[in-house]
Amino acid sequence: MADAPNVVFFFSDQQRWDTCGCYGQQLDVTPNLDRMAAEGVRFEHAFTCQPVCGPARSALQTGKYPESVGCWRNNIHLPLDEKTIAHWFTEWGYQTAYVGKWHLASGPEPELNHRDRPVPPEYRGGWDWWCASDVLEFTSHSYDGHMFRGRRATTTARSSCS
Repeated sequence: MADAPNVVFFFSDQQRWDTCGCYGQQLDVTPNLDRMAAEGVRFEHAFTCQPVCGPARSALQTGKYPESVGCWRNNIHLPLDEKTIAHWFTEWGYQTAYVGKWHLASGPEPELNHRDRPVPPEYRGGWDWWCASDVLEFTSHSYDGHMFRGRRATTTARSSCS
């Protein structure tokens, strides 16, 4: 794997293209993203097959349309037998990590409510290292938000996922 490139994918919700300097933002608000874009690959055009969070994430994880995976709206978990991008990268010899909002573990069934507790490993899409929450509300607050590293909650403002 010494010759294999590192792959880092940033997937943000509802972020306009022009919020980053590498795409025209005049204010210096994204220097690290801009530097990575200058040294790596930057896409000029991107489209989504589904404007809703969970379904769009299911498409990026599996390479399939949300309807074919069964995640056609939010609050539907990714099927446990779906092969994800994490599984592919693992097969290719990569170590994988997921940080942030997952939004693919909870379902309408009460026993599948992972909105305010750790996502069990079998619902994490095959990622090796994990520091995430299943919903945005827990990942986006500066001081009272939290993500789960394994089964332990970590406050996003006071500690890191490392």
